[in-house]
Amino acid sequence: MFSAASDAFDLIVFDPPFRWFKPRDLAETAITDEGYRALTSFFRQARTHLAPSARMLIFFGTSGDMGYLKRLMAQEGFSWAELARLDTERDGVPVEYVTFRVT
Repeated sequence: MFSAASDAFDLIVFDPPFRWFKPRDLAETAITDEGYRALTSFFRQARTHLAPSARMLIFFGTSGDMGYLKRLMAQEGFSWAELARLDTERDGVPVEYVTFRVT
């Protein structure tokens, strides 16, 4: 995830795919992260690329596994606060999109 980055950053913005399943076609490759491999890798490596007092902005939605995201952030020692929320509907299903400030 951070293989090309050698510096520490004051701010990292991450908008990961919400869906954890294997893509069923080429179009789904942009919106899926099979087994949350990229999401997990990001959080396991992020701390070493954050400057002191740095923060991250993470965008995620309830069409993904919000519980997994929160467990992963907690396991990696991060705290978070909700900065923004959009409650809406997609294809007749209620969804929530949240922006987290992660430190």
